[in-house]
Amino acid sequence: MATIIEAPESNFTPHPAGTFIGIMRDACLRTRPNPWKGSENDKGQVDDRDTITELVLEFLTDHLVDIKGELLPGFVRYTATASVAENSNLRKFLKGWFPQLKDEDFKRFDADKLIGKGAYLTVSHRTDKKGNTWANVVGAMQPPKGSVLPLIPKDFVRYQDRPEQKAAQTQVQPPVTAGNEEDGSDLPF
Repeated sequence: MATIIEAPESNFTPHPAGTFIGIMRDACLRTRPNPWKGSENDKGQVDDRDTITELVLEFLTDHLVDIKGELLPGFVRYTATASVAENSNLRKFLKGWFPQLKDEDFKRFDADKLIGKGAYLTVSHRTDKKGNTWANVVGAMQPPKGSVLPLIPKDFVRYQDRPEQKAAQTQVQPPVTAGNEEDGSDLPF
């Protein structure tokens, strides 16, 4: 007789696609295995990195979700390779969100300064090889004047401050930071 294990029913519904008013609640670095290891780029260079480091920007949106009878803001994230090089996706995303950023603002970019900033987000769905649908932020702009931003809950704990993350950290990664260290304000807002 076969030993069968059934997966529990999932009631997960991805954030809807479309445009939403949001607020950035967290930024963190994440290292994962390099899915392109061994592949060759158009210049003939082979990618030999074992891992890649990504910057994850988490947003709460004005799309309300019912969780155990309580209406809470929706959640989406933007993920990109942790690089603000001239041709990087992260830099293009940030310049779309904050067009006033100058090249000198990207010499050292502090992603934590974006926490609490409002955004007009474009969310798109992507289906993975397993058939799971994921909602991802694909673009951000300044929210229209007078927009009401979702609130970050007072009891929210940043990823880097969660007990399980503090215990798992074996080495400290340098922060992703930006520019003007004299006055502590390196973004033009």
